[in-house]
Amino acid sequence: MKSLFKASAIALMIAASGMSVAHAEPVNINVTGNVVASPCVVNNSKTSYDVDLGQTIQAADLATAGAATTPVAFDLTMASCPSGTKKVIVTFTGTADTDQTTMFKNTGTATPLAVELSSGGTVLSNNGTLTKDVAADKTVTYNLSARAVTATGSVMPGTIVSVIQANFTYN
Repeated sequence: MKSLFKASAIALMIAASGMSVAHAEPVNINVTGNVVASPCVVNNSKTSYDVDLGQTIQAADLATAGAATTPVAFDLTMASCPSGTKKVIVTFTGTADTDQTTMFKNTGTATPLAVELSSGGTVLSNNGTLTKDVAADKTVTYNLSARAVTATGSVMPGTIVSVIQANFTYN
């Protein structure tokens, strides 16, 4: 029995010495992510904002080149900005007017007119941006104004319609 045990042990050692262990290269596991600033509440969660330039604009007031309606001031407001949000960038997009390319196209029936969007005297054209810091009370207010402008004058009576989209980026 003793010799059988010795023979088995020797056979096992010979078999084990002939075996090799394979090792693979180590694998790195990369874990990534991105934390972004949370959004603020825009205009009390309204999805549209109406700016009325007036219902009794006189065509005679828009008879000469460069004539414009009286600017209508309005505020685009944001509230409840999260603590991590420090700045808000708004980008204005829409269809640019073909004659007055820094203004937005009037799709209404009053022609030739374009819609000008501005802030503090700066005209905001298509893809124009404004950046504001979030105030201590977690609000942001963009003071804006809109008016209709004619490049050539001789405006025909009709409606003024323009859609300008405000897109927000939070930092």
